[in-house]
This record gives sequence, structure tokens and C-alpha cells, in this order.
Amino acid sequence: MISNEVVNIILEKMPKALDGWTIVKIGMIDRYRYLVMANWSDEDGKHPYKAKDGKLYNHPTAMIVIDLTSTRIRRMISYNGFGHGHCDGGTIKGNKEAFFGSSNGITYHLDYAADRFDHEELLGSQKEIDAGRGRGIRAIRQIGEHFYTGYSGNQIHRRDGAKKWTLISEEPREFARKLGNASVNALDGYSESEIYFCGNEGNLWYYDGRYWEKIFDIPSEINLKYVLCSDDGKVYAIDSHARGVAVGRKDKFTYIPMKKDDPLNGSLTFDAVHYRGKIYLARYNLYEFAKDGWIKADIPGIYGGIEHLASKDGMLFIGTPYSLKIYNGKETFTLYGEQNEDARLVTKALLETGVEFLQKGHELLDEIYRERK
Repeated sequence: MISNEVVNIILEKMPKALDGWTIVKIGMIDRYRYLVMANWSDEDGKHPYKAKDGKLYNHPTAMIVIDLTSTRIRRMISYNGFGHGHCDGGTIKGNKEAFFGSSNGITYHLDYAADRFDHEELLGSQKEIDAGRGRGIRAIRQIGEHFYTGYSGNQIHRRDGAKKWTLISEEPREFARKLGNASVNALDGYSESEIYFCGNEGNLWYYDGRYWEKIFDIPSEINLKYVLCSDDGKVYAIDSHARGVAVGRKDKFTYIPMKKDDPLNGSLTFDAVHYRGKIYLARYNLYEFAKDGWIKADIPGIYGGIEHLASKDGMLFIGTPYSLKIYNGKETFTLYGEQNEDARLVTKALLETGVEFLQKGHELLDEIYRERK
């Protein structure tokens, strides 16, 4: 049994970890361990972050790991700050790991069991980045037994070990060189022999573990910002301004343009995720894809301001710049932000179900619901 004391400590520690910071990205290792990237909130330049050694920094980035099975919240701070940060986690060869990266090349790997953050510099100087000789990160995804990253010029790399990265996208990169440039905004995969990445100007590619194939069915004016390998067996590539969605699998996709009166058509979106066979899109509110358009998602306890999404192991992680929520398919509780007694009760119930949740699924959720009644 998880005690009320453990739940209370988790919730009481969150303000200390995040007050004064702005959440810029979230991710997950598993259903118990949550990742947060946050930038120090010094908008006027007059309130720098004070480090333990007394030095002041205007734009540091915090990498936070929240473990709902313990009372510890781990935090690592990069004083240089991340540009366009990304993070993901998972179990690799039996070890829980996470990877944090940014477009300016600042990256950290977390070995959870060893309780160690290691800095893995992927680039060099800003001059090298600008000259195209370095590599930053525009996307991170744990697929199979490796982390994969994407960067401009159709560069997809596989992490084969500490500071060991292998370029696996020679064909797409050569294609990008002929065009002059090509972006990578997101990547995902069902396995290491079925990986997809997408980018601007209809840039969508499929990898079968040996060869790459470009998908030519996407209009060039469409900037694909998200690609999601959903558990409904379909892959969804979504435009940054919700103007259209490409749906398919492997080398066969159908592009679905949104209707002019669609509530999101033309609107800049912030994040997207697949969860229990559905596709969700964040633009302050949470929207769900319904065959040929976007509708408001029916998830309890969501009040707006949503910019960040992640999912794993039947859990949906939802973030605004200043709050965090977790949805378990039935109920939503607040991890940080709007805390109340209901949040504490649901947190406790969630923790106590543990591994059984994954085995019994909805049956166990119904039991939790009845207990709370």
C-alpha cells in the first residue's frame, strides 16, 4: 500500500521543483515516471536564476523527473539553456532511461537506475551548427532498444551507446542536399524496422529497417509537424496549422484536407499525441481527430491553456506552461498547479493499482471509481 504521506510529499514537493519556471516540454519513461523541461521565467531580464554557487543566469533550463512511486523529484539544470527542447524516455535493454535534447545541441542522457545525468554534446560551436557541420535535435523518440533523433537536412541518428550515434538516413539526407534543405519536425515508429519522420513542405519518409522511401502524396505547402504511430494501426502525419492530416501505413498514405469551417484549420498548434486509439492535438484546448476533422476532446478536468502532451502505458500526460495533469482513461488528477483533495485521492488510488493496472485495464479502473464513490 502507498501511504497518504507518500502522496502528500509528492504533491508538496512539486511547487519547490517548478515554481518560477515555465514548462516548455513534457515526456514519460513509463506510467510512473514523468519528464518535464522548464525554462526559468525571467521575462524582464531583472530576475535571474541564482545557482547554489551564487552565480546568476537569465535563461537556464531544468530537466525534471517525477517518480510517483517514491518521494524523490530529480532535477538537473543546464545553465546555458535549451533552444526548442525535446525529451522522451523508456526501457532500453531492461534499463529505464531518458534523453533530453535541443536544437542548439545541448543534450543530457539519464540512466535512471544509476541516478546519473550525463552531458552528451552532439555539436560543437554555434558556428559549426550554422555551417551545417554540427547536429542539434528537433525530435527525440525511444523506439525499440534505442533512442532516435531528428535534425534538419533529413538527419536521423540512432544512439548505439554513450556518445555513440549512427546516421541511418543517408538516402533522405542526400535527397535533402539536392533540394538545398529539408526539415525534420518529428519521428515515431512501431518498431526499429518501421520508422517514420516528417517535416516542412510535405516532407514524410518511411524506413523498413534497411531502406527509406519518400511519401509523395502530401501537398508541398503543408508543413508536417507531428507524426504518430497510433495503436489503432494507422500512422498520422499532421500539419502544423491543422490544415490537413495524412493517414496511412508504410508507403501508402491518404491526405485529408480540413474543411474551411474546421475549428482548428489555420491555427498554430502546440503538440500532438496518440492515446488509446485516438489522436489528440493541443491548442490551448484539447482536440480529438474524428475521421475528417477536429472536435473538442471529452476529457474531464481539462480547462484550457494546454500546450504539451505525452502518453505511455495507458496514461496521458497533459501540460500547460504552469500546470501538469495526468489522465488514466477515466479520471484526471493534477500533479502540479491546481491541487486539491480530489487530486490527492486519485493519486493515491493510481499508485496503489501499480502493475495490476496494466494487467486488468479498465476492470481495475472501474474498481477504483467504485471505491471513491
